[in-house]
Amino acid sequence: MTTYTVHAPPVSATGGMREAERMVFVRDGFCWAAFVIPVIWMLYRRLWIVLCLYALFAVAIELAGRTLGAPTATALGILGALYLGFEGNTLRRWSLARRRFTERGLADGRSLDEAEIRFFHRPAGVTPAGADPVAVGVAAGPATRPSFSADIVGLFPTPGTTR
Repeated sequence: MTTYTVHAPPVSATGGMREAERMVFVRDGFCWAAFVIPVIWMLYRRLWIVLCLYALFAVAIELAGRTLGAPTATALGILGALYLGFEGNTLRRWSLARRRFTERGLADGRSLDEAEIRFFHRPAGVTPAGADPVAVGVAAGPATRPSFSADIVGLFPTPGTTR
C-alpha cells in the first residue's frame, strides 16, 4: 500500500465540490521522475523556487567539475539526483504549503484512484489520520481524561513516587 498526504487548496468562496476537485494527493516515497528527469518534473509540478535552486546547484557542479575534476562533478550530480529522488515529494509538499494549501490528512491505497476513493468515502464523523478535526470539519468528541496515571512516564514512575 502507498500512503498519500492530502492537501486542500486555500478556502475560496465557491467551496464544496470545486474544493474537492482541486485537492492534491502527494505520494510518500521515492520519486522516480524527480530522479530521472528533474527539470521536466519541476516544470510540470510548478516548483519554481526548487527549479531556481536546482539551477544554482547545476552551476556549482559545473564549477566543481572545472576545478576539482570530472569524477567529483559526476559524484555530486549523482548525489543531487538521489536527493531529489528521495526528497522530491517533500519539496512538493513544501511548495504546496507556500501556496497556502492545508494538509487535510492521509490516504492509503494501492493506486492514486484507490487512495482518493478511500479518502472521500470514509465514514461520516471519522477524522483522517494526522488531520486536525476542526480543519476537516469533524466535530471533536467530548474531552476525556487519559486512562493512564499522570505520575508514570512510560514504564517508569516519576522520582519520589513509590508503587
